[in-house]
Amino acid sequence: MSDQIQVRALSGFNDPWIAAGGWKRLVALSETCSVFQSEVFQRIWWKCFGRGRLHLLLAERQGEPLALAALFVDGGMAFPVGSGSADSLDLIGDLSEPAVLQALLRALLEREPELLGLRFYLLPDTSANWQRLQQGAASLGMLCCDEGDLAAPVLDFDADPAGPGAAAERRSLRRHERGFARDGDLRVDHLRDPVAIEAQLESFFEQHIARWNGTASPSLFLDPLQRRFYRELVRADACGGSLRFTQVLAGGRLIAAHFGFCHGGVFLWYKPSFDPALARRSPGEVLLRQLLLAARAEGAGRFDFGIGDEAFKLRFATAVPRMRTWGLYPCSSVT
Repeated sequence: MSDQIQVRALSGFNDPWIAAGGWKRLVALSETCSVFQSEVFQRIWWKCFGRGRLHLLLAERQGEPLALAALFVDGGMAFPVGSGSADSLDLIGDLSEPAVLQALLRALLEREPELLGLRFYLLPDTSANWQRLQQGAASLGMLCCDEGDLAAPVLDFDADPAGPGAAAERRSLRRHERGFARDGDLRVDHLRDPVAIEAQLESFFEQHIARWNGTASPSLFLDPLQRRFYRELVRADACGGSLRFTQVLAGGRLIAAHFGFCHGGVFLWYKPSFDPALARRSPGEVLLRQLLLAARAEGAGRFDFGIGDEAFKLRFATAVPRMRTWGLYPCSSVT
């Protein structure tokens, strides 16, 4: 029996292999095990934003699944499913053998003979798959280009020089919280129930829109498709139990909120908001303190601030990994 790697195209997100838990099993073998690689997140992203042709390519040896590439082709270019909504993306499964990724790339080119290139967004530098992309491209006569990177600060609680949990006790965070508490009742709700979260989404959207109104970066929630995406995430069993929604109220008024995840021991700062009318009193720092406390309370080992090198993130970070975009191009398309 041949030990060569075979690649087959799944029929879509309703493929029987996915329904039987195959995707979840491969994620557990991946270099990067973020919520953005979960079948739920990617399926909902495709439902809301999918365009062009979907390619779910499964590499197998003798019927044993090895790795999965979830890609789509639009305008002659291939991209990972989740592009534009994920803070990191990676291939799924065990790609330690170079031939696996080579087989996946070859299968994509066979199915898309006119492909202009593949742009793989936000691949963590901590994943060895960026080196495998280079090797795979070279084996197929393709050019692999570094197309830039973004900072993604993280706080490793055990690596904090001040000790685990010390970040939440910083004087500045406590001072702002005490200021709101003096005005009356300060309440923090950490929600996980999808029904309870969905009931708060409209207020969250509107606050986020107000927060970014008049700036160079208007709120994504001005787009009805983005609102639908977030609602669908909540309704789909909250990404397998990973979804975390927090709201902070002072005197019954919503002063800050956060839509994020806790997955695989990592608490992710994903989409925060605060009342811009209260900006001088730093409600965002009250929110941050409560999220740091919540992360430690449920045993998370790391607080991931997501992409972006804003000063407040760097104040707390113990490391600043990079998320890099790689472009793969057939040599004929760049000559």
